[in-house]
Formats: sequence, C-alpha cells, structure tokens
Amino acid sequence: MATSSNVEAEQKFDAEANTPLPALDLIDGIARVGEPTSHSLEAIYFDTSHLALAARGITLRRRTGGPDAGWHLKLPQSAGRRTEIHAPLGNADTIPVELMDRVLAYTRSHAVAAVAALNTERTSYALYGHDDRRVADFVDDHVRAKSMLRDSRELEWREWELELSPNEVDDQTLLKTLTRQLSDAGARPSERTSKLATALGDSWPASAQKAREVPSRNGPALIPVLNYLNQLVADLLLQDSHVRLSRDDAVHQMRSQIRRIRAVLHGYGALFEQAPVNDLERELKSLAKTLGRYRDVEVLHERLKSSLDELPGKLVLGQLHNELEERMTLRAHTAMTAVRNRLNSPRYFRLLDDLEAFVEVPPATSMGSEPAKKTTAKLVNKAGKRLRKRHDAAVRAAVGPQSDRAFHGVRKAAKKLRFAAAAVEGIHGKRAVKLGAAARKVQSILGDHQDSVMAQTELLKLGSTASVSNGAFTYGVLHAMERTVADVTQQEYLRKGKKARKLRLKK
Repeated sequence: MATSSNVEAEQKFDAEANTPLPALDLIDGIARVGEPTSHSLEAIYFDTSHLALAARGITLRRRTGGPDAGWHLKLPQSAGRRTEIHAPLGNADTIPVELMDRVLAYTRSHAVAAVAALNTERTSYALYGHDDRRVADFVDDHVRAKSMLRDSRELEWREWELELSPNEVDDQTLLKTLTRQLSDAGARPSERTSKLATALGDSWPASAQKAREVPSRNGPALIPVLNYLNQLVADLLLQDSHVRLSRDDAVHQMRSQIRRIRAVLHGYGALFEQAPVNDLERELKSLAKTLGRYRDVEVLHERLKSSLDELPGKLVLGQLHNELEERMTLRAHTAMTAVRNRLNSPRYFRLLDDLEAFVEVPPATSMGSEPAKKTTAKLVNKAGKRLRKRHDAAVRAAVGPQSDRAFHGVRKAAKKLRFAAAAVEGIHGKRAVKLGAAARKVQSILGDHQDSVMAQTELLKLGSTASVSNGAFTYGVLHAMERTVADVTQQEYLRKGKKARKLRLKK
C-alpha cells in the first residue's frame, strides 16, 4: 500500500458561529486570497481504550471527503509542527499495516478501535504572497463531533486554522507573523490541542510528554539524568517503527539506543534503587542481544563482501561470493525473524511499560537529591577510572584472544563513559562534551578492532567448511588481512586514546 508523508506547521483559532471572517487580504505579505472551496468531511478517529496515542500527541484517523481523503497518521515533531503520513482509504475496518507499524511501540498489546466521529463543513482560502506563491491556507471549520467512549456525548463548535504551505513549513517567522496579525484582526488563538481533544472532553488523557524540570548545577542530580533518559526512551520508541518498516540501519540505531539507556542506568545506578535498575538492565541486555544477532550479520556480510571484492581475482578460488551471499542471507533472515517475534512479544511491551514507568516515577535514592554538579562529576569520573582499569588490563593481557577480549572490554567502558558524560553536558558544559568526544573516539577505533576480530572468527569457520575447501586459501588470506587490521587499530587506540583515559569532570 502506497503511503506518503509531509510536515505540517499550523495554528488554530477559536471562533463563534456568527463571527465574521478576518480581512485576510489586509494581512502584511498576503497579496491575494484565492476563491473559497468547500468540502464536507467525515473522520473516524482510532486509539486504544486508554488513549495511548492521544497521550503522546499522536492522531490516527480515516477521513472521507476533501482532496486528502484516506488514512492519516499525525506524529508530533515540535511545537506547532507535525509529520503527517497518508495512506489510501482502503477498508474502513482495517488500519493500514504501515500505519500500525508506526504506533505499535505506543499501543503495544492493546486493541485499537474507533473512539470518536467528526463531521466538518470546511471552507478553505488559499493565501498568496506578492510573488503569487501560495504561502498558507486559512480554513473555516464548522464541526459536529461524537465521542464513542463510555461517556458518549455530542458537541458542535467552530474553529479556524492557519496552515503554512508545504514549501513554507520551515519558516517559523512567517507562521508567527501571520498568527500575530490574525490575532490583531480579532482571531483568538485556540487553547484546544486538537479537534479530537475537544470531542473527547474530560476523557482526554494527561500528556505522556510532560514538561520536565530544568537541570541546574545546584539542583538535584537526578534531574539531568532523568531528562536524558526520557529522551533516550522516546528515541527508542521511534526506532521501533523504523525496524518494523525495514528502514536502512534501523536495527543498528535501535540497538544503539538500548546501549545508551543501559550505559546511563549503569553509570548513574547509585541515584536509583538497585533492584529496578537490575531488572531493566537485564531485559535491555536480552533485547540488545536479539537485535545484535541481526546487526552482527549485517556488518559481517558487508565487511567480508568488500574484502572479497578488493582481492585480486586470481586469489579468489571457488564461488565464494555466491556462497557468502547464501550463507549470510539465510542467517540474516533467521535473525530478523527473531527480532520481529521479540518486538511483538508481551515481554517486549512490558519492558516498554517498565521503562516509561521508571522515568515517570523514578525509584530514586537519597543521592538523587544531592547537588548535580558534584554528584554527577563523581559518577562520571568513576566511569573514567573504570576505563583506565580496563585499559591497564588490556595492555597486560597476553597476545591473542585474551587481548582481543580485553580491548573489547575497553570499548564497552568507553561507551559507558561517553553516555554518562552526554547526560550531564547541560551541567558540566564543554568539559563534558570534550570527555564524551574523546570516549567516542576510543569507541570508534576499538569498534573497528572488534569488527575485525569477529571477521577473523567467521573466516576460520568458512575456511574449515568442507563445501568451500577449494576456497580455504582465500579465506586464509582474508584472515591474515583482518589480523593486520586488528593490530593496526589496537596501536591506533594506544596512540589516540590517552585523552579519554585522563580527562575528568570538575566537582
């Protein structure tokens, strides 16, 4: 089913039934007002019984009538801006799969059904600038609404809406200017968040995205950490839809978000009761492992394919490209099936519930109330010391698998340090940014090292497989090349990783 999307930038206004339209042609920057066009619109809105979508500012509806009849999913982007995804009308009783895939991280195991019906008599006016470019549309709506929830009720009202044209959505100055001038002309900016919110009245849920306390150096240490965790969880839910829609690099991005959350929980564990942190870390680790099986195959396939492509033809013995493709495609399919099963499981949905509950009502310890600057510096510096210890152990480790494992441990410590520092950039400023950047460099260099180590393991398996015995020589050549890469990246880390091991935050 074909879908399309666009970004909306709009402002709503309240109007009484007999309020005359403002003089649209007198607004500065508007040279011409198009002829009015009228449409009768009928929209059915869908949500869970507890309005999980509405709580997050998400709208899912099926609308008939007008030029954009079809299914519409609106996702909040920022104040006054939303991304709207369209799908064809299709079946009135079946929500398009692509739209449902975008919201399953929010609806989870709960059924989605009709919650309200709205009938709108709409008159639209196109607004043109002096260069005869359409800059916005002014809409006059007369609305009749019926709630389908337990407190079923019917309402009627009138509202106006100003929406920038698709080519102007990034011009926030234009939207503010038009809004101000319409207000001066007698229009009242609406306090309604949406037509659906008006229709549902008291059933409308409290926002799941509440305004959060601004962190300060002397404020509670818990605040910057919770704010950062809140953003990470929101990003995780967004990546969920990208994985379901098979977006490029989506599995990698989702696993990265999980690792960020785990790193923050680990680095700032002292701010929270240990049991709930342990429970979350255990489930997040398991989920990351499921995603990792697919991601590792993805990385390995691309790496080995590129290595084979770079070898002189006379060194590639046998149908190795085809055999590699078949082997990796099968493994990727199996791993992705496991990912999809996990993302549709009650276990996964419980984890999302637990993450949101943790951020919303954190199980804080007394340390969470201590001054942010001193407390977070202590915890970040502890992560820095852990990196130093991992480094010392890696340097002492015997050459070979033991060394490879030790340097992988350094990488994981650098990752935890990076995100611990990122959580408190608002408190520690440039020093936290520098520390995070230095840790990221270590993570990147040793990431290449780990990819090489994994490639070596795979090449040994490939070389010992009877069906490719005539290609064992080729795999041996690639293994030697990867061992060289691992040694080079290890030396690069020793040269460039010093900053991350020494930088500390000031208390």
